[in-house]
Amino acid sequence: MERDYPIKLLEKALKTYSPSGREQELATLLKGEMKALGFRNVQLDKAGNVHGEVGGGSPTVMLCGHMDTVPGWIPVRFENGRLHGRGAVDAKSALVAMIVAASLLELEDISGRVLMVGVVDEERSSRGIRQLVDDGLKVDYAIFGEPSGVRNITFAYRGRLNFKVTCKTEAGHVGAQHLHRNAVEEAYGLWSRLKMFFKAKESPHGIFYSPTPIITGIRSEGGGFGVVPDECTVNVDLRLPPTLRCHEALQIVKKLVEEYGREKTGVSVELKVLDMVEPYVADRKSRLIRALKDSIREVLGVSAKLIKKTGTGDMNIFGASLGVPVATYGPGNSRLSHTKDEYIEVEEFLASIKVYKRTLERLLRPEN
Repeated sequence: MERDYPIKLLEKALKTYSPSGREQELATLLKGEMKALGFRNVQLDKAGNVHGEVGGGSPTVMLCGHMDTVPGWIPVRFENGRLHGRGAVDAKSALVAMIVAASLLELEDISGRVLMVGVVDEERSSRGIRQLVDDGLKVDYAIFGEPSGVRNITFAYRGRLNFKVTCKTEAGHVGAQHLHRNAVEEAYGLWSRLKMFFKAKESPHGIFYSPTPIITGIRSEGGGFGVVPDECTVNVDLRLPPTLRCHEALQIVKKLVEEYGREKTGVSVELKVLDMVEPYVADRKSRLIRALKDSIREVLGVSAKLIKKTGTGDMNIFGASLGVPVATYGPGNSRLSHTKDEYIEVEEFLASIKVYKRTLERLLRPEN
């Protein structure tokens, strides 16, 4: 394989715009590349995930990256050793690096199988990874491609409770606003109560151990010029520490919403859950994480740092459902994720390929 092939493939992937729900073109591109690289059983499942295999037998290591990005096109360009584009960090660099690393394995020297999967919809509801779980996929190890930075391994993520609350009132004339409840103001009052409750639960040990809600959308119905608004919906993303399970957080939210509704005459309040993902902490002493640490030391000459992330990833869902050793690893500075100037350092991207490859060799070809 030519040295610039991985860079060219990454450039192709970045030029293929794939926000959540529009991954098909990228899936077709990767399917063709994987076939050309010698992957077996390359196919798309009913969710639109692309699968391919290298090797055979046991154990099975799954490499899983996501094809989707957040919306917002960024022109793809090289500049000062960096490749810019939407998904350069989150997380097409990891996805392409995984594909290349698996293709470089010498099959006669390994015993086992690599299952490469590019999943859809990670940035929204994780429909792709849920499809793998629903299909009863069986693997022995799983590595998820997200920007940890090449010297770091992510072993823990917070959970997520997404919900929306809607306040409804009776519309009225703005000139008589003292006689009517304003649905927008009532929704804001409810949000303030939720925010203050969880603010009081902040941990002295930092944000990872704290529940943190944020408004992700507001929609007002009715109202208009001269009319008091009679409906307002607030979407909330509540991130959960490992000590707070989704059902526990939901009971807290339900109680706060119900209390608010009882206190407010002329206001009806509705709560709807949109999504739930449990917090997840992987076993830091697993053979998988040891293999990653050893590979980072060999390739980069540094000791790997185990890190916790304040976001949520597909690792949460898969690790909790299958109970197998999991870890998240990939090139890139996560602070650039979802920003208007995503870029990846090309040398870091290339180094991650070597780390993935050596990790696979350690897991599939035990060294004495």
